[in-house]
Amino acid sequence: MFNLFSKKKQTAIEKEINDEILAVVYLMVEAANIDEVFEEKEKKIIAKVISKQFQIESTDLIEKTIEKVNKSLIDNADLITHTRKIKDSWSLEKRKEVIEMLWKVCLIDDSLDPYEDMLIRKIAGLLYVEAKDINEAKKQALKSLEK
Repeated sequence: MFNLFSKKKQTAIEKEINDEILAVVYLMVEAANIDEVFEEKEKKIIAKVISKQFQIESTDLIEKTIEKVNKSLIDNADLITHTRKIKDSWSLEKRKEVIEMLWKVCLIDDSLDPYEDMLIRKIAGLLYVEAKDINEAKKQALKSLEK
């Protein structure tokens, strides 16, 4: 009987970071790593954005997920799989929000590497987000980082 309760608890935790959220984390960590430097402030902004965007209260869970994703990206970076999960499940507005999240990660260190810009535009193309929306998302990200 007690095993039933522990299984329910475990699935509740697993549901907090579902496949779509995990796909977003993958994209954000990839964006943070594209300049070959994954700084602490990039990790913090990823955790903050994921927590706020998806109402996940467990910072420990988010941090462990970021570390797990970071380790797995060393072996295999696969944008297609992760963008497809998002593109197939989310509305255009939600996909634009993902682009804004990526801008926040890349702009947190006050410099934009050309590879970061290229990666965001590539991801946006895979998510079917238009150039005008990419630029609007960048403006929104800059505005929110100034606060």
